[in-house]
Formats: sequence, C-alpha cells, structure tokens
Amino acid sequence: MAGRLYEPSDLLREGLEGRPLGGLSLKVRDLRRGRTDREAYFNLYLARRDSLSRKPVVQGLFFMGRDEHIRPWMEFRYDPLLSFTEREDIDLEEEGLSGELFRLLGNLIPPGGSLMAIYGAEPHRLARETERGLKRGFPPMATPLGYHLWRAGFRWFKDWYFPEGWLEGAMKLQATRPLNEEVRVRRETEARLLLEKFVDREQRDGVRDPESRRALKRAEEILAELDGARV
Repeated sequence: MAGRLYEPSDLLREGLEGRPLGGLSLKVRDLRRGRTDREAYFNLYLARRDSLSRKPVVQGLFFMGRDEHIRPWMEFRYDPLLSFTEREDIDLEEEGLSGELFRLLGNLIPPGGSLMAIYGAEPHRLARETERGLKRGFPPMATPLGYHLWRAGFRWFKDWYFPEGWLEGAMKLQATRPLNEEVRVRRETEARLLLEKFVDREQRDGVRDPESRRALKRAEEILAELDGARV
C-alpha cells in the first residue's frame, strides 16, 4: 500500500492480509470502528485456496496509538482450533504455527506497545493451561501464551487476572515490547532471575505433573536463549 496509512484498519490489512501461515493465508474481516477513530475491531480468518475457515482464529481490538506518548496495543482472543469442513479440524498449536501467528500480530506493535492475550474462560487448552500456570505462580513467559509472546519479542508482563474496572474487560496476559535497548537488557535481566528461581524450585521440589514439566522446559529454553545472546 503506497503512501501514509491513517486508519487502524489500513494497518491491520497491511500487516496481516494475505500473510502466509503454514500452507494457509490470513484474511482480515469484519472491521469496525472502536470507541475512537484510532481503534478498530477485527476478526482474523485463515484461508485455504478459496475456502475460509468456519470461524476466526483471532478476534481482536487494535489501537494504533496517538503520538509518541500513547503507544499502540492489541487485545485479542486466540482460538487455535479451526476447521474448513464439518469433518476436519486443524489445531494451529499442535501444528507448531502459534508462534508464527503471534509474531505476525506482534509486527503491528512498535517498541513500547503491548499485546494482550485473553485467557479467561477460553475453550482451548492453550488458554486453560496458561490460566492454571499463572495461578500456580509460574513465570508468565513460561506459560503457553506467555511463551509465544516472549518469542514474539515482548519482555514485560502483567497478568490482568482481576480487571480493575469494567473497561479492562476479560482476564488477559499483557506483554510489552521494550522501548529501547536499555529497557530490553533490564527486562531480560529481571526475567532471567525470575526463571532461574523457578527452575531451581521445580528441580528441588520435583516436577510433579505434565504442566509443570512443560513450564520447566519453556523456562529452560528461554534461559538458554538468553545465555546464547550473551556469548
């Protein structure tokens, strides 16, 4: 798209429409204005050739920001389970495609902006395991949704487990992209300490169930990533 983009719907189409995901492609649909002209509600479907998924994989609200002081954000509901026919289900999480989708969503969010993934009362195990992990005190980035947010480049987390007012909406995990290199280093140092403490505790107490084992694996992978970045 040539020229400057002025509307959030333009940014959504530019960033997502037609992007490949595995053997599928993204389709932005059902765009409508939010509370202000800087916001847009949208649904994101997947297409296979001329066939559109029966329901959206993402239902979101995108705010494009307002000058340098109010950064862009996106709140979204992610359901990895989709179908094209009544007898065919595709689980993007099981297919290993969730991370790429989060990366594409994250590309719309510049430094200082946030992605907020809804997890409360969601049907897929990705959200349910995230909720249980947060309640058990797992580091946010070691939960399923938090791990995808981390891999998409987001480094500061806030768990909106009890929204402070009616405008905050559903339970969600917020992740913010570092504003600059100094902030990134600080956030990764904080994350390292949190993850090391978690790993030490799990190894000392003994991993008792599959969700703990998966969280421990994610934590160890992030720590290895951080160690590799320091070499």
